[in-house]
Amino acid sequence: MSIIEETNQGVVSTPVSRRHFVQGAAAAGAAAVLPASGIIGSGTASAAASTLRISIAKIQNAPTPYTTNDGGSLQLLCSVAEYMSFSNDKGEIAPRVAESWKASDGGKTWTFKIRQGIKFHDNSDLTADDVVWTMQGHLNPANKSNAAGKFAGILLSPGVVKVDKYTVRFDLQIAMGSFPFLLSSTSYGLIIIKNGADGGAAWETTMNAAGPYVLNRYTKGEKCTFKKNTKYWDKTRQPAYDNLIVTSFESQEAAAAQILTGKLDAASSITGATAEKLNKKKVDIVKVAGAAHLSTHMRSDFGPFMDKRVRQAAALTFDRPAFLAGALKGAGILGNDSVMAPFSTNDTSVPQRKKDIAAAKQLMAAAGVPNGFKVDLSTYHRDDIDLLAPFLQSSFAEIGITVNLATISDSYYTAPWDAKQSKKVENHYWLESNFGITDFGHRGSPAEYLTRVFKSSGDWNASHINDAALDAACDEYIAATTPAKAMAASKKVQEACLASTPYLLPAFGSMIAAVRKGLKGYYTNGMGQFDAAAVRG
Repeated sequence: MSIIEETNQGVVSTPVSRRHFVQGAAAAGAAAVLPASGIIGSGTASAAASTLRISIAKIQNAPTPYTTNDGGSLQLLCSVAEYMSFSNDKGEIAPRVAESWKASDGGKTWTFKIRQGIKFHDNSDLTADDVVWTMQGHLNPANKSNAAGKFAGILLSPGVVKVDKYTVRFDLQIAMGSFPFLLSSTSYGLIIIKNGADGGAAWETTMNAAGPYVLNRYTKGEKCTFKKNTKYWDKTRQPAYDNLIVTSFESQEAAAAQILTGKLDAASSITGATAEKLNKKKVDIVKVAGAAHLSTHMRSDFGPFMDKRVRQAAALTFDRPAFLAGALKGAGILGNDSVMAPFSTNDTSVPQRKKDIAAAKQLMAAAGVPNGFKVDLSTYHRDDIDLLAPFLQSSFAEIGITVNLATISDSYYTAPWDAKQSKKVENHYWLESNFGITDFGHRGSPAEYLTRVFKSSGDWNASHINDAALDAACDEYIAATTPAKAMAASKKVQEACLASTPYLLPAFGSMIAAVRKGLKGYYTNGMGQFDAAAVRG
């Protein structure tokens, strides 16, 4: 049986939840999810609790459809806007703007039915024209959308076709079983915007969308206040609070402390270490498993990590179980330097990489650097990154690699990137640094990671890896339309990643939120997005 034919085809599995790869058709109805149904939270907020106060991660880039690419900005978007579907805390995609979808032509064509009765905040109807405008806007190179790279080799602008007022067809370049996940909320800026609207800087001033809350005021990079959308389309999920205040914190540990003082109702994306410190009599801890992770790239086209033996040696210094148990307090699963570990297509017959200093030193000697070298670590400050950085430093020191942490800066994502010089230039920007830590949010399928991070043509390929075996394995996985094909391709991806080691992925952490006692229905999905309309109490 093919992935397209079977309604519930498992692909992602974690210790906490069960996720699904592709659905042949989504169940219609506002409250339907794939494959399970149900809305978290019930009851009504009291008049005295008419303002919901949430902390979010640091806002690195402008919270607009085209520019968002960090946890903070996407958490703003999920409050004010709607996606085609929303990834919930179980990894299922719940229909939102799209009420159903169906594949044909062996997975090369996908047809989405658009829900009738949804209105933008300006009271205009949301139709297929808005979906087509949104998608073609992201696919237009002139808009420089951060979401465009996920569709490379998969979808071109002419492939987005309006069938009728409430139907949109996607004609893909290849068969793809997991295509609906590329349109879900885990796809950052793919909120549906109004036909003719600018998805760039102009959108930030109005945030005209179709979500449960309406923009009141945005203080750039710091705070956003919203008011309840009284005309929100989903009658089963009407927002319970009159107002929503979302505040950006560099340290979620500091945010969690404000729950205890009554200044906040919930803090998202806290670390396991922070969760352990909190008074459980006053705060509830909500954990959601997923594929979110910190990826450490080692640039492969020049610099100290150019020789793959050096990259392999560096990977052999890392004690993954110790990092998971110590820094993450067990909140997650081990990684094996590919993105497959959280997904059910992960082939467990591929050996788990373990710490082996003797083997690492042999590789360093064979590569001609027996005494190691010095290298700057490029990234930015965040609670989880600040745990990983010194762990990398102490691990690499065992084979003579001296890691300098003094260059960590907020410019990691925002400095300009000159693509023409990117293979000759080294600085402390994400895509030009020799050695850096990048945070990646949860995805429902590995396809986007493979397309954007691991393929040689990927626009997020910070390692600049160019490996034919890895490219072929990624292509094979992306095009897979049966579980057996996906599993076979996954093994090839895992083996190619271990052989070339462009990235260190030591663990996949759970998404953890701290919630005040009495607050019901608050959760963050694996990407850190929260469903503001579901919160009660």
